[in-house]
Amino acid sequence: MQITWVDASQRQEVKLFYRQHMPYARLLQKESIGVLTHKHQIIASARIRPIGQLQILTGMLVHPDYRGQGIAHQLMQQLKPTISHGNTYLFALPHLAAFYVQHGFSAINCAPNDIEQLFKKYQTKDKPLVLMGLPCLS
Repeated sequence: MQITWVDASQRQEVKLFYRQHMPYARLLQKESIGVLTHKHQIIASARIRPIGQLQILTGMLVHPDYRGQGIAHQLMQQLKPTISHGNTYLFALPHLAAFYVQHGFSAINCAPNDIEQLFKKYQTKDKPLVLMGLPCLS
């Protein structure tokens, strides 16, 4: 499976996918959206949101019928050329942190201010998150 980057004409289909399986998600115009499809249907998606010179990997979603089949790992592999070391962050649900560690991310205590502020906005007592970053390559 190859990742496809969605253009404006396909956004409606992606919005429907998120509405069905992650109804709280809000797609922003400035986000890049990558999808994996099977038999012309979206089975996985991830969004990359630019924050100045940085970016956040967000909205990682696999269709419930395809979970447990390695689709999320395939999606992360396909995203590798797009995500950049030292500039990419994500806010993981605690039970998914180990998954992201497998793909090079690590839990961090602090990030650039714009990322920190966004993290604080999303983090609540009822919804704990793990701030993770993709370290710089040495």
